[in-house]
Amino acid sequence: MDLAPDPDERGCECPADARIARHFDAKASERSDDGWETGLIAVSQRLSDALMSLDPTGKTVLEPGCGRGGLLLGLVQAGAAAATGVDLSSAAIDAARDRFEHSQLSEWADFSVGDAARVPLERHDWVILDRVICCYPDVEQLLANTLPAAREIYAFTVPTSRGWRGAIARLDWWIDDVWNTFRGRPCPGYVHDLDLIEKRLDSAGFRLRHRDHQRFWHIAVYERLAA
Repeated sequence: MDLAPDPDERGCECPADARIARHFDAKASERSDDGWETGLIAVSQRLSDALMSLDPTGKTVLEPGCGRGGLLLGLVQAGAAAATGVDLSSAAIDAARDRFEHSQLSEWADFSVGDAARVPLERHDWVILDRVICCYPDVEQLLANTLPAAREIYAFTVPTSRGWRGAIARLDWWIDDVWNTFRGRPCPGYVHDLDLIEKRLDSAGFRLRHRDHQRFWHIAVYERLAA
């Protein structure tokens, strides 16, 4: 699927902003000469640790907003049966494919360029959104499209909206937006209401399994209740 067009090209507000794809295309290109990354940033590592404790062996995993595929690679190396990644950035998807090919695990993964709020998503055992919800102005549509895809686990990281951490997260996001715009790579971000996200998870039949924080990030793993 093509990258999401600019809103004024469609005459409507798109679920994802095309500037985000361009920002991460540039970011992925900058890192193309850095060699193969062996680690995750702190918040992603905390989420990965939580998922590893649930044992990914034999699980199918979908990651909307998979970036360069580091989290998915770790899960496949730990025994996940299959990994599917979707991302707005074509450069990030190319990097993810190269990373799995380099690790000789390409046959366990499928990657595509697309908007996770709009593309059809097949059901997987686990669905993971790591630092993805904050890229979407319409969190309701993103949740509506991704929640039904999770058979067992729905995990995510978002900047927290609560208390003093939420206040600092909003300021931090605003500073990032100003800086990215100043250097010609605008990448709007959003601090969504955690109460709303949790309400949607509850309505979809999920309950909290694990909760954690990493600085101003909220880390959560939910499991679907048995029918």
